[in-house]
Amino acid sequence: MAYSQIITLSARIAENTAKVNHYLAANNLPQPSFGIDAPLQSLIPPTEPDIAAARQAVIHDCLELRQLMLGPKEHLSSFQHNELVSQHVILRFRLAEAVPIGGETTFKQLGIASGLNEAQLRKFLRYAMAQRIFTEPRPGVVAHTAASRLLVEDQGLYNWLRFSTDDLWHAACRTGDALAQFPGSEEPNETGFALSNETSKDMFHFLSEHPQRAERFAAAMRFFTQRPGLEPVHVVENYAWEAIREGGTIVDVGGSHGIISIELARQFPSLNFVVQDLDEPVVRYAEQQCPSDLSGRVQYMVHDFFEEQPIRGAEVYFLRAVLHNWSAKYAKKILRALVPALKPGSRIILNEPVIPEPSQVPPEMAARLRANDLVMLELQNGGDREMVDWETLFAEAHHGFRFHGGKKPPGSNLWILEAEWAG
Repeated sequence: MAYSQIITLSARIAENTAKVNHYLAANNLPQPSFGIDAPLQSLIPPTEPDIAAARQAVIHDCLELRQLMLGPKEHLSSFQHNELVSQHVILRFRLAEAVPIGGETTFKQLGIASGLNEAQLRKFLRYAMAQRIFTEPRPGVVAHTAASRLLVEDQGLYNWLRFSTDDLWHAACRTGDALAQFPGSEEPNETGFALSNETSKDMFHFLSEHPQRAERFAAAMRFFTQRPGLEPVHVVENYAWEAIREGGTIVDVGGSHGIISIELARQFPSLNFVVQDLDEPVVRYAEQQCPSDLSGRVQYMVHDFFEEQPIRGAEVYFLRAVLHNWSAKYAKKILRALVPALKPGSRIILNEPVIPEPSQVPPEMAARLRANDLVMLELQNGGDREMVDWETLFAEAHHGFRFHGGKKPPGSNLWILEAEWAG
């Protein structure tokens, strides 16, 4: 009798789990757990790609096996609208900070500290406990798990989760309303984010008027960009920067603090860099933080990338995770603003997501990629693009662009895409 898919999956899960377990045991590493002193992330280093792949396979296969075992009807009803509600309350009322790490408190004490009704608070925390956030060692007593402890000790994660529950979640809830109210819109101020904040402004202009939320957003983005797969090394080592003429200039458009330019400047001392960003406080802070040995070759300037590019004749104009924030209408406007500055042979290098065709990735990875795509729609009417969309974007922006495609460096979440100005 031929093996069914569920048997194949369960056997593969067992095989790959054994690989991970053997690696942990052989290297005297602790087993995965949510105990308060448990490892906070995977202990498998990038130098062990086979073991890392086995771990990812377990995650993907467990998801598929669960879906098959549920079946279509139970699968559809398994999605929970309350998935983030406990996190939202915990973060908003800073409940994690009211629980001593390594100690205990009670629901009553947490209610007094937070001003929340004890009976209501208990509902939220017990739902969170079902998600391994906090534990109840004895009835009425609350203590930390490794997950809830992170909400106290990891400020970057805290800011990211606040942004997720206060901004992204609310924007997602109103996106259907935005689609009904503004059908087919490419405008960045006709979105779920705009409706959820009762504003006629796009997200960036709205945040500029709310400094506290803007700082939280900036902190959340700093945390997000520190995830594995977004390291500057993927850009530094996977493009022929050494082929650029000595003394050549690279313009880092929308480059914020210039982390990519700084790394490139260290590796390629014959090149010069100009980092541009619209936010003047960010630019001035970045100037102060730039390593002194690079200050002559890494310069900063305030520039709105919708306006004509002031640095003319550069060898490369580099944009990292910029265009996916914008609909095709505005992405083309950003590219067209470069045109007056371009010389024949100038390169446009993008470091952006590229969405693969549905059959090219496992369901769990596809869901994550598509979720990121939806985030850009919910916030700005932007979105991630398939390769054919990138080709179309350059073709429609100007007939002088020649799109050469790109590649995804091993271990990177972003592709390196290249277009050339032919005039």
